[in-house]
Amino acid sequence: MTSVLSEDILEEILNTNQKEVQLQALKPANYSKTEIAKALQTLRDQNLIHLNETSVSLTEKGAEKAAQVARKHAVLETFLTDVLGKQPQEASREACILEHNISSETIERLDSFLDQRKPEPAAPAKIAEYTNHNNLTRKNPIVPLAECPEGSLLHVAMIRCFAKHSRLVDLGVIPGELITLRRKLVNNAVVITVKGCDIALSPEVSANIMVERCENP
Repeated sequence: MTSVLSEDILEEILNTNQKEVQLQALKPANYSKTEIAKALQTLRDQNLIHLNETSVSLTEKGAEKAAQVARKHAVLETFLTDVLGKQPQEASREACILEHNISSETIERLDSFLDQRKPEPAAPAKIAEYTNHNNLTRKNPIVPLAECPEGSLLHVAMIRCFAKHSRLVDLGVIPGELITLRRKLVNNAVVITVKGCDIALSPEVSANIMVERCENP
């Protein structure tokens, strides 16, 4: 089993935003059923997935690995579209190829480069110091996360279909939390900062996170 296939499987499970995924729904491109079955067995042996006869789910270790791959994809796709001018679909396809062989160090440098190309967000850097969120909000409209501009400091008001998106709790994205919308990707996928960590969220997830824009106190 190649690391490419294993990472594709982990990322595909993560992107479903479901705790448990039916095996028949897993269809990594360009691989046979035998290769996929062997990969799943290896991932189970590595404690990256829970596997039974009909379904599969990520372990805590597997979710962390899948999130790392998803973040690489998000950064690469942004670089390919915003800097190199690739079309979104082509950029996403090439990001899928590049994400498996690029180092974490290079991703961090690319991410920093992308940030430097944008104006500093109006949100203050010391988000953790704001403990009274009421002083930051001004009864602004509550809207889906994906509708906010990049650089916005946001107060999570609610999460629709919370049971379906309960994984967000493990990421620290909960009602009442402050987050920063760092980048908007194609099809409403986004990269946010929460508790000092960057997290890539799929369009389905970002559409269900309802937020209120904050103001500098």
